Amino acid sequence: MPGRVVAQWDKDDCEDLGIVKVDLLGLGMMSVMQDAFELCRERGRPLDLAHIPKDDAKTFEMMQTADTIGVFQIESRAQMATLPRLKPKCFYDVVIEVAIIRPGPIQGDMVHPYLARRAGKKRSRISMSD
Repeated sequence: MPGRVVAQWDKDDCEDLGIVKVDLLGLGMMSVMQDAFELCRERGRPLDLAHIPKDDAKTFEMMQTADTIGVFQIESRAQMATLPRLKPKCFYDVVIEVAIIRPGPIQGDMVHPYLARRAGKKRSRISMSD
């Protein structure tokens, strides 16, 4: 993909090569964020976590079209296959996306019924008046 650099290895490739894969996501991501905020300050556009827009239309458009290679938590094939169907429009939608694309909900056949109800193609068996 032109103009995009991804500096990581796919977990399946690591396994195929016999490479031990260790995820240090918390510390690594915090360090990347700190560096990004510093770069923003150096370039005259100070930014902090409290002021990152929660409703950036271009960000949600990117997610809705599954243009998420290199985006933490939503870059797997399963996530990218689900994003255009779920069409996240807010942060809570992204929380749902990350939560349902896990072995438990997938094996429990919860994903497709949820997406069908969300799209209005199927009614929920549970109503708020029950």
